[in-house]
Amino acid sequence: MATNPWRPWPDKITCTLDAVMHLSRSAFSGKQLNILHWLLSSNGVPMMRSVKAMHAFNRSLHSTCGIRTIQFDGALGNKFFMNSLADIIAQEMANPRVRPHLHFYPEDAGTVVNEYWHAKHWREDADPTILTPLAVIGSQHFYTLEPCLLKSGIAVMPTRWIIRNGSFYATAWVLRPVSDGVEQGWVVEEYNVIHVSDSELLVSFPNWEASQSTHRLPNAKHLFGTSFCQLGPLVPWTRTNASIGNPWRARAKGARVYCFMMWVYCDDVSGNQSKRWNEHNSILFSPAGLPRVLLQQEYNVHFLCTSNIAPPLEMMDGLVQQLEHAWSEGIWSWDCVHQERVLLIPGMPAFLGDNPMQSEFSCHIGQGGKCLCRICKAKGGERGVVSGNVSPAGESSAGSDVDSERSSGAVGRQKKRPETMQEMVSRVTQFVQPGPPRTREDTLEELTKMIADGTRIGGRTKLRERKTMTGVKDVFLDVFLERLHGSHKDVRTKAAKQVALDAYRATLPENIISPVWRIKVGFDPHRDTPVEILHTVLLGFVKYFWRDAIYNRLGTGPAKKELLKVRLQSFDTAGLEIRRLSGQTLVQYAGSLTGRDFRAIVQAAPFVLYDLVPAPCFDTWIALSNLVPLIWQPQIPNIDTYILRLELAIREFIMRTALWTPRWFNKAKFHTILHLPDHIKRFGPAILFATESFESFNAVIRSKSIHSNHQAPSRDIAVAFAHANRIRHLLSGGQQFVRSESMSTSNPSMFHGLIMDVAHGLRQEDGIWEPVGHGPHSLVGDSSFVSSTEMGLRFPNLNSSFPSEMLDADVFATCKTMMLLNGDVCRAGQWILFYHMSQPERPCLARVSEIVRFLGTSMNAAGKVSPDAILLQRATISTFVDSYRMPSVTIVDEWDLVQISNIICVVNVQHRCLANGCKASGSEHMYQERIAVGHTRAAVEHINPGDLILNTAQMRNAAHVDMFRFRAEPTAVDLDNAVLSGVRNEIDTQKQLARQQRTTAAPSRLQGPSRTSRGGRMQSGVGGSI
Repeated sequence: MATNPWRPWPDKITCTLDAVMHLSRSAFSGKQLNILHWLLSSNGVPMMRSVKAMHAFNRSLHSTCGIRTIQFDGALGNKFFMNSLADIIAQEMANPRVRPHLHFYPEDAGTVVNEYWHAKHWREDADPTILTPLAVIGSQHFYTLEPCLLKSGIAVMPTRWIIRNGSFYATAWVLRPVSDGVEQGWVVEEYNVIHVSDSELLVSFPNWEASQSTHRLPNAKHLFGTSFCQLGPLVPWTRTNASIGNPWRARAKGARVYCFMMWVYCDDVSGNQSKRWNEHNSILFSPAGLPRVLLQQEYNVHFLCTSNIAPPLEMMDGLVQQLEHAWSEGIWSWDCVHQERVLLIPGMPAFLGDNPMQSEFSCHIGQGGKCLCRICKAKGGERGVVSGNVSPAGESSAGSDVDSERSSGAVGRQKKRPETMQEMVSRVTQFVQPGPPRTREDTLEELTKMIADGTRIGGRTKLRERKTMTGVKDVFLDVFLERLHGSHKDVRTKAAKQVALDAYRATLPENIISPVWRIKVGFDPHRDTPVEILHTVLLGFVKYFWRDAIYNRLGTGPAKKELLKVRLQSFDTAGLEIRRLSGQTLVQYAGSLTGRDFRAIVQAAPFVLYDLVPAPCFDTWIALSNLVPLIWQPQIPNIDTYILRLELAIREFIMRTALWTPRWFNKAKFHTILHLPDHIKRFGPAILFATESFESFNAVIRSKSIHSNHQAPSRDIAVAFAHANRIRHLLSGGQQFVRSESMSTSNPSMFHGLIMDVAHGLRQEDGIWEPVGHGPHSLVGDSSFVSSTEMGLRFPNLNSSFPSEMLDADVFATCKTMMLLNGDVCRAGQWILFYHMSQPERPCLARVSEIVRFLGTSMNAAGKVSPDAILLQRATISTFVDSYRMPSVTIVDEWDLVQISNIICVVNVQHRCLANGCKASGSEHMYQERIAVGHTRAAVEHINPGDLILNTAQMRNAAHVDMFRFRAEPTAVDLDNAVLSGVRNEIDTQKQLARQQRTTAAPSRLQGPSRTSRGGRMQSGVGGSI
């Protein structure tokens, strides 16, 4: 009997209908599905199931090989549903589009830090008990926290594995043989750390007794204890059972064991199509072991749960329950690379989200509190002191975002006295430097004290004071503390109230603090909630400054705003991978822009704002435009040099801001950015823990909510995403785990019921792994490339370095565009960096003159047509232009004919308008619906077009442009003097404003009603004649 090529579906039409109904971006209502069914039936498609029959079949198929959805009764009393983390992770290992790219070990790449596995956290800080414990060397399985023998005869105990130059290396403790007079054993010298390669490993723990190399050595199971210093006391060994070894060896039973790292994210999104806010808090994750280029694809973003009732920490409690079980039992899966069963340990290195969400998960009071930082103990202004709570230039502007966040010193409505210069200098100086770090231990101690205050009568006031003074606030704990406070409202005497409170406390769970403290892998919410650059930089600094420029700096007159619109519309976006800017939108709707808009603004600001804002403001924009591409740099060739440059760039940005006005330092984000260098050292390039891919996934969640009946949103959305995961996995050619009948028919509605299934998880007796038929995989092909339009022009013979048969040919064509090897789309006339044979170590700058293709060229293996030669006109990069702090570009009469492999990337070059006094005196045709109309609009007319500047503020290809970026000297960044100067100017501005207000208010306050003198003349209220 022939095998069904469309299994697990019976036929192609059922497979394709199932895919259309459940793809993530393919959300259909019931009526739309009925229309689709009618369309197919009317066109004679055979063997059509009804929509009802399709739903029934999908449910049956999903119960057999899909992701299960778990019902949770939350600790706070709310019900919500969450997809099985174990099932999703198991599918990832069996997915041939994902598994080959996953990394399970940290890697020592020297000073190179391009991915998370290169960074310090995975290499040094993560809890070794949750990391990959196994290294397969030859036929032996070496585990951490087990004795093993080296070829040198030294016994060691590996603590963590790391890959260096393609080989396994172990960080290990040396074992010292000792005797107690009765038997021999080992002492673990935890202070004596060595690094050994896989070639030095000889005997593993299970082979110890049978090996000839260990017959004169003590038994590996006899561990007398451990010592933390050379002369220190002997402490009993408690990390493992010495007679069993690493517990994962016993659980794996010969299978491989891997650590599956993942970035976990939480955010809120509206579930409505209308503007009415319907908050849904959602938890997502992505595999942290994937390379960055794959990590940011929507394909690799996984949905776990959402709810419009349960708060984030209550849902996180459900996730932690799944993690805790996986940490004790593991997750069984099928490894499609090694074609064998594997056991997985999930790990959560960091929690991602916007600043309010990260503060909530860090048990922090928030950026509006007196202790404004979740990472350190920095404080804002003192109570009762005015700290410049107006717009930076002293204007009163409702449109400016300067006061959108509450000032850290603004508490209550009591009258505040003005800040003295000394107080302001002290406050700002403390604000612009990191404070003492918050620690896991200190916060847990504070939470313990809060519980003690909340469980005694009269402790509520002290509890509020403790939150304000320490900045520690656990919203999960607050729910139980409020219930404790309400438990004795109807009781009169203090003693009776305490009895009622104690009785209610006995009914609460034992652990009533936030579930984040139960997360392993050395998780510290203060250190492991990295600075989120989207909300801190683009939706922070750039948004603040742009709104301030539009609403304050340009004034109320239309002239400057019209000029800014023209400059934005005339800005050359070539090489920036952004669309042409719409000046009307960016200026008129400055209060409603998105992160994509601010991404474009920060790259264009130095070339459009130069004479529209004051010099200190423009200098701050320049510093910010130089800082942003450094932050978004995807690859770090030397982490030490990079961190020094980043810290210097941040200090220069803070210095320029302080010289402009210290009033910006009411914004906590200007302090939060100081911690970014530490997080990059800990987790890798900042773009790894940016949240753009998760933010864009909110549209998918909203779509699933819109196409549900809104009666059970948590369940319906979770089930919809579970079906989407099943379709994704099967169409990718992944192995499917077909559960046995007992597992398929078991009721997994409650979490603990599902635990019984997952505990034995995915073993042979509970089901089998089966391949999917070749039919579904054939529906998903690789991406293709459409060749550029040919213009049919002949190409002259310019360079003898190309083959003569190519240069002598008569049929050449020029192309409008070409796709570079890094994915950039390059057009003729754009600027590029390329390697020239005369200086292969340093890129050269050139402008693309012609893109030439020999018409006989065939497609390459990927199905793409590449140009045969590119004609370039060289340019030189010379001194920095002071006003922009960017290098100047000069076109020279030198030409090169190169191949596409020599081109690195596209770059952005701008005209030096400031020095040439370019005006909006030109014009350009206007288009409506892509049709030219008879109207024109103003455009910038460049004077001396050859006076150019390399735009080092570009974010795309920032790593290649970095060598041309301006580097400030450390001695030039004097932050202390900048703060002093900025505060002095601020005090002078406040005094000047106060004098103007007194002068303006004096006549109206003192004049009073006019009166007629005896002589009949009008007199003023001050007694003098008018």
